Amino acid sequence: MINKAAFPPVGILGLGFLGQILAREFSAVPESWGTWHKTKLTETPLPVFLFDWANENNWSALPETPVTLVITIPPLLKNPETEAERLHLWGKWMSHNRPELKRMIYVSTTGVYPKCNGIWSEDSDFEADTNSGKLRLLTEKILSQYFSLQVVRPGGIYGYERGIDVRLKSGKPIPVSNTPVHRIHVKDLARIICHLVDNPDAPNCVNAVDLEAKPSWEVARWLVENRNDLTEEMLPDAADCLPGTPQRFISNQRLLELGITLSYPTFREGMEFNV
Repeated sequence: MINKAAFPPVGILGLGFLGQILAREFSAVPESWGTWHKTKLTETPLPVFLFDWANENNWSALPETPVTLVITIPPLLKNPETEAERLHLWGKWMSHNRPELKRMIYVSTTGVYPKCNGIWSEDSDFEADTNSGKLRLLTEKILSQYFSLQVVRPGGIYGYERGIDVRLKSGKPIPVSNTPVHRIHVKDLARIICHLVDNPDAPNCVNAVDLEAKPSWEVARWLVENRNDLTEEMLPDAADCLPGTPQRFISNQRLLELGITLSYPTFREGMEFNV
């Protein structure tokens, strides 16, 4: 938890999995708040406002207190054209009605990068090759037109009962592709976002991935070999693993240059004790 009265306050749009972790981090920062789109949350360390990003009539629920907005909400619509229209409408509304809420951090995804061989960085020239990736990239571009924007692109977020170990226990299938999967522990992702909140001059886009990308089935194998609560029977059949799948890597050089030391630099530290 941040223990700085002078730390910049935030408004967290979306108190889901990541948003709740961020709320705990900013609970000691005066004037910080969060939003939720359904009935008000009963257990949260921040003031919560009922806010439906999809409902224009509800946008006025956003407080006018100057804060750094942190958006953890994924795209709401599947169609890029209608989602773009909605985002432009909201951006114009915010510029006119909440001009003091100008700074924003948007939590995007490494899913914007193409699923093909190569090493992809924040400066790479590329086009997203999935609909979800296109929607995220579209959101980044439109929000940058209305806000002073910093983008975080996390890999697969895990921790707190979310991850491959949980899938093994519940009997859910484990992907058997040989494609490396980039991950980030939710605690480290929260720390990266906190760093950006406190450093508005930091780069405007940062990949948030740890130091080692591994296929999911390799991580599952390591977990079974190193945790007493997991067994061999939970593993996918190695014969089902798909050869020749893309060797796609996401650069974390910019993240390392920020000087942030990850608490969970690989999946081993993050999943060894199910933290």
